Amino acid sequence: MVTQFLAVLRTSLDTTFGLSAARYRYIVKRQRLWEPILILWGLGTLVVLFGALVYKLAQAFVASGAVLGQPEVAFTFALTTMALLIFFFGLFQVLSMFFFSRDLDLLVPLPLRPVTIVGAKFATILVSQYFMAFLVLGLTAVAYAQVMGGGLLYWLNVLIVGLLAPIIPLAMVSVVALVLMRFINRRHRDLLMVLAGLLILVAVIAFQMFVARVPEAELGEYLSRIVSGQIRLVNLAGRTFPPAIWATEAITLAALGPRLLFLGAYAGTSAAALWLSLAVGERFFYAGLIGSREVARRRPAPGVGEKALDTVLARVRQDSVIRAVFWREWRLFMRMPLWVMNGLAGAVIVPVMFLIPALAASDPEMAQLLALLEGGAAPFYVALGFALTLVFVVGINTTSSTSVSREGASFWLSKVLPVRPEEMVLGKLAFSMVISAVSAIPVTAAFAIVAHPSAAMLVLATLAGLAGSVVVHLLGLLVDMSRPQLDWTNPQQAVKSNTNVIISMLVTAVFMGLTVLLGVALYGWLRLVGEAAMGVVLAVLIALSVPLYRAVVRTAEVLYTRRDV
Repeated sequence: MVTQFLAVLRTSLDTTFGLSAARYRYIVKRQRLWEPILILWGLGTLVVLFGALVYKLAQAFVASGAVLGQPEVAFTFALTTMALLIFFFGLFQVLSMFFFSRDLDLLVPLPLRPVTIVGAKFATILVSQYFMAFLVLGLTAVAYAQVMGGGLLYWLNVLIVGLLAPIIPLAMVSVVALVLMRFINRRHRDLLMVLAGLLILVAVIAFQMFVARVPEAELGEYLSRIVSGQIRLVNLAGRTFPPAIWATEAITLAALGPRLLFLGAYAGTSAAALWLSLAVGERFFYAGLIGSREVARRRPAPGVGEKALDTVLARVRQDSVIRAVFWREWRLFMRMPLWVMNGLAGAVIVPVMFLIPALAASDPEMAQLLALLEGGAAPFYVALGFALTLVFVVGINTTSSTSVSREGASFWLSKVLPVRPEEMVLGKLAFSMVISAVSAIPVTAAFAIVAHPSAAMLVLATLAGLAGSVVVHLLGLLVDMSRPQLDWTNPQQAVKSNTNVIISMLVTAVFMGLTVLLGVALYGWLRLVGEAAMGVVLAVLIALSVPLYRAVVRTAEVLYTRRDV
């Protein structure tokens, strides 16, 4: 059984990360050697930016905790936040790997137990989570060691905790996914899975807020007890995820005995969670897999078939081709929960980040910041920042930069459809813009509440943000239509392992930088009025989208007439 597990694991790692394909393309054939350089540069940039943010946060938590004699709270916060992120985003990653990867058609007929397949898939996801785990935990450990010091045992325990950190949340989410896929309604399973993920996120955040809530009347006493050491910050930060407390104690306690005791408790809980997920997988995996591929069949009543045919023919005559392409994109997109969350994550997270300042206006420091945003020379730059926020949300959105790649092996259907390339482009662009509009409404509302812009500036900034979104979506379509990645083996590869996404993000970053320079030149150097400067920015973005649209259409004409795609 161990030999079978290792063989399946090796195959799963190879297909998920494209190791054999990359070795053949870059080492054997020596083709497209610029791709690994671009990938390393893009990932390196993201690692530096994300790592700098994590390190600054860790330093702040260590410094604040050290004032109260409790700097170890930085580890608890890092582990709790990591668990929350893995639990939420891991749900859709587990669904993709367990139930929608193409290699299942080869693995299921083999004489393998369900636990072997589930274990190999679980280990593959675990490997992909280690990057974030060691980055966050490692930088937190560095920030802590700079203040408190750390010996060999300290770093050894950090390594062990890093290896164990993703297991518990990933095991919990695996159990949830396996049970949901086994018992959830089959007719609307895809939509229900997305809604279940959102409900889980809301429930976790609500529970954390409820646990951390302190009655206002008791706030003074509560703070005094924290300062006096009667209440430990580690216990407060880890109440929603107790294993984070044990891991923190295993790393930071001075005495060897208690440190080993907490490390044993953490390792034992991780092992129990892993065993539970494998046991549930052995029981429910095949049933959930069969259910995910079932198609309901109904026997129509007499005359119903003719009526349905008449309805379809009527819709064929009435619906436009662009609308048909739009709804085709919509159905294909909604069919895969992982794609939905990759496309909508920014639309959910960024508006929340914008609404927090609006809700925190009663805080004195936040009130001073809001007053600064409302007066002086800031309004134009705040409005420009708002417009670029809409562009940023589109930039981290994968709908346009994977629009063709998501079709995978079924792309030949698009090539034989009686649809002109221009209509295909317009349908895909309309779909991407609808997804972007989901985030535009709450972000616009937050901008109006926080910055109090004039009506003209609000309208112009919103239109500029939408025009910039069109440009970014066209850039994403241009990249993906120029080099579609159609040879993926599971849906995760279509979006998470797609170099087109990285290229589009880098191009978006350059575009945003040029837009900032344009705004500074108009408002800071030419001294235009804020509304006039924003109007010029809007006009430039609209003018830029015209030749870009024509370039996308020409690329689509080549793509849909090529025989080698």
